[in-house]
Amino acid sequence: MAKKIRLGVVNWDAGLPKDTYFGGYMINFLGNPEHARRLPYFAKEDENGNYYIPERTQADYDEELQMAADAGIDFFMYCWYPDGGEEPEVGHEDLGFLVEHLPYLNTARKLYQQSPLNQKINMCAILIGLHAYSQKDIARLVDAMGQDYYEKKGGRPLVFIFGGYLPELMRQVREAANQAGLDPYVIFINNGKNSEDGDYSQADAVAAYAAFSEADNFEDFCADVRKDNERRKAYGIPVIPIHSAGWNPRPRVDRACPWCSYADTSYAPAPTADQMEQATLDYFRWIEENGDCANTGYGTIFAWNEFEEGGYICPTLGADGKPYTAVLDGLAKAIKKYDQ
Repeated sequence: MAKKIRLGVVNWDAGLPKDTYFGGYMINFLGNPEHARRLPYFAKEDENGNYYIPERTQADYDEELQMAADAGIDFFMYCWYPDGGEEPEVGHEDLGFLVEHLPYLNTARKLYQQSPLNQKINMCAILIGLHAYSQKDIARLVDAMGQDYYEKKGGRPLVFIFGGYLPELMRQVREAANQAGLDPYVIFINNGKNSEDGDYSQADAVAAYAAFSEADNFEDFCADVRKDNERRKAYGIPVIPIHSAGWNPRPRVDRACPWCSYADTSYAPAPTADQMEQATLDYFRWIEENGDCANTGYGTIFAWNEFEEGGYICPTLGADGKPYTAVLDGLAKAIKKYDQ
């Protein structure tokens, strides 16, 4: 039986060794008693009580893929960064100081592509409009679009564009894909710039990367997420609504983050399994009730591994040394109920 809604989950993986830029900051944000329970389940503690992320293997990443597939997640939306080494030609560069560190953020996606488990769970790309890509970067993306593991809507590979409505980047991606005989289904992520003239016709749909809320409890947070999805109707194109496990960037407030900033306020704690299950069922209900615009057959979730921003569903480091799986368990129960 075909699934009623195919769910994609954002995957931004900074679970890297501390001698990498982003891995070092992850440990800086989370490797302390207040936030250590947010560390991913594969984090380790050394003999001095200091946390670290070990160098991970293909088997480690495959374990995550199996967890996600078992939960009923249909595909990961990997943030696709420039690999470096070639002259950038596509897009523009607003965060130049990060360029040399970005290729590390492709690690999980590349290990996914060579995993046998990519037959169980699909992927698609989120291009980051803040960064400039080389023609070879785009060619690598087009090659991935043609693979069986790449998520497609009616044969059209999904491509999300982060940074708002960026028609020139959309055009260049379409042009490169068309030359390979592919017709991408392009979704702009409205966390960023809007169209200057209100014309969104170059996008097939609109979505979000994350749901931002300063609610201090999960129920009010979910209400804010629903309002956010309602606002997205104003773009006049199909809406892929967002669901979220939360928004609590407290670790990046307590220890300043060099690439972004956040309000210093109280945020909602992570949901319990029951709260996540109910919120997910409510999300599915919203899609059914708004079939006039939420009619793509897709939904997205923030996020698999945004541990520092508080939207994670990946298991975390349990106090008993075992993975803490409550959020993922709640999501899995809701997916199973809905698809029965």
